[in-house]
Order: sequence, then structure tokens, then C-alpha cells
Amino acid sequence: MTSPAAQDAPRPGATRRRRDAAVAAGLALLALLTCAAATRRASLTTAQATVVAGDLRAMYERIQGSVEQRTAALLLAHVARQEPIRACMASSGFEYAFAPFGDPFGGRTRLLLPAEVSAVVDPGAEEALKLVPQTIEPVEVVPVAHPASYEKLSAAKRRLYDDTVLMCEPPIEDQPTDTIAPALSGDLDADFLAMLRRVGDDQEVAARMEFYASCMGQRGYPVHTVGELFAAVTAKFHDDSGVPLRPESSLMPLAKAYQQDAVRADGECRTPAWTAAMTLARGELAAFAREHATQLAALDAEWAGLAGRAAEARAELA
Repeated sequence: MTSPAAQDAPRPGATRRRRDAAVAAGLALLALLTCAAATRRASLTTAQATVVAGDLRAMYERIQGSVEQRTAALLLAHVARQEPIRACMASSGFEYAFAPFGDPFGGRTRLLLPAEVSAVVDPGAEEALKLVPQTIEPVEVVPVAHPASYEKLSAAKRRLYDDTVLMCEPPIEDQPTDTIAPALSGDLDADFLAMLRRVGDDQEVAARMEFYASCMGQRGYPVHTVGELFAAVTAKFHDDSGVPLRPESSLMPLAKAYQQDAVRADGECRTPAWTAAMTLARGELAAFAREHATQLAALDAEWAGLAGRAAEARAELA
């Protein structure tokens, strides 16, 4: 009779089959891991990714124009709006002084990246979030400019002058757009944004971005996108009734602290996806520059031409 211990002992054949199965499973797992490692891109270092992000920003500004070039374009649009008014006023016997041209970028030296660009290029969204307080500040009213002869007019003549200015202003639909830019700028911008969308839609970048919401939630920011984060920060600069905070409000320091913490949290939570995105974007950007080299050179010349014309137009505002 076989003892219970003998009955429980594994049979030699069964042991060998289990061992063979375990080895096969291990080899299969190793093959999967090796394949995954082979297909995954080696990520850039933070320093290398920062260089690529700078190159992407430079390309965006090359296409959209630098702050100086955009200011030149807006100045030309402003003069183009003012010249018909001056001609109309002259036909009514009045001198007309061009309205002042304000700084359209508020002293900034770099363009503010749109969300679909900053979401890929700018971890921390620092530039966008720093501007939140400015978006809720009251718009400064630009004083009306009058020619020297205006002061010599009687009260009745001044009213007539002001009424004539209103009548001489061309309809909105007839006014030149205030975003004058070379046509090539729009064409290249579409291709540039398409390239960034390809980067953002990449499987590895998207997989790393899935970590973002949980990471931000753990830091007290229940958001899934940079746009939602911007909205959350903006809300902090309003009271419970939705009224913008005054600079002297006791809530302002809390709002600013929330804003600064949001920059840090977004930077930490989005850096893994950002590094993967910059790794892919390096090759995409090089290909974009090669494929559009002729158009980019032509666009450079057009932006330079606008700047030259704007220098002449400034004399009209002197």
C-alpha cells in the first residue's frame, strides 16, 4: 500500500512539465519586455528637451512674427484705420489727429503661446498662468487725441467735431483686420500646429499624459488639461460672486499663492509627457524646417518688409 506521503509526492513527469511551462512563460515575458524596450524611444534629458522646446518656440515666432514684427503689423493696421477718418474729416473742414497707438503686448518681449502650443512646449504653463491677473484687470481707457486747433473751437464746434469723427469712422466690416500678417504665416501655422497635434497624439506621449490628472489631483488641482487649470486659477482671482479681486483684497495673496503652486504642480506632473513629446518633436521639427525651407525664407522677407513699412508709418503718428 502506498503511504499518504508517497501519494502526495509530485510525479517526476509532472514536475518536469511544470518547470518547462514556467521557463516558456518566462521566455515569453522576456520577449515582450525586450520588444517593448526596443520600440520605446529613448527619452531626451531635461536639458536636451529644453533646447527642443526653445527651438519649437523660435519656429512658432518665426511663423507668427516676433513681438516687434507683430507690433509693426498692428501699427500698419492702426494707420490704415485712421487714414480714411482723416480724409473724411478734412472733407468736412476739420483737422484730425490720429488716435494714439498703444503697446499691444503690454511690455512683453515674447509672444504668449496659445494653449495648443503651450500644452506641448511649456510644462508649468508659467507664462499663461502669470497673465491671469492681467486678464481680470479693467481695460485702460486710451484718451482721445485732438489736434491743436481743437482747443480753439467753440463748444458748439467741438460737439460738431466729435459727431463728425463718429460719422467718419468706417463700418467695422470695412476696417482692416488688426491681425495683419503675411498670408504665408497662416499657411505655415496650420502645418506647424498639425505637427504639434501629431506629437500630442503620439501613443507614448498620450500614455504618459494619462498620469497628469491623478498627479494634479493629488496636489489639490482636480483638472485634466492645461485649459482646465487656467480656468481654476482664474476662478481664484474672483470672489464668491464672480467679481474680480481688487489688488488690495485680503484674498489676493491666497490667489497668487494658488497660482504659483499651480505652476509648480503642472511642471512636475506634465514633465514626463513633455520629455516624451520633445523627444519626438526634435525629429518632427527638423523635418518641418527642411520641407518648408523655401516658404520660411520667403516669410522672413515678408515680415522684414512689414517692419520697414511700419517704421515709415510711425511718422504719421508723430
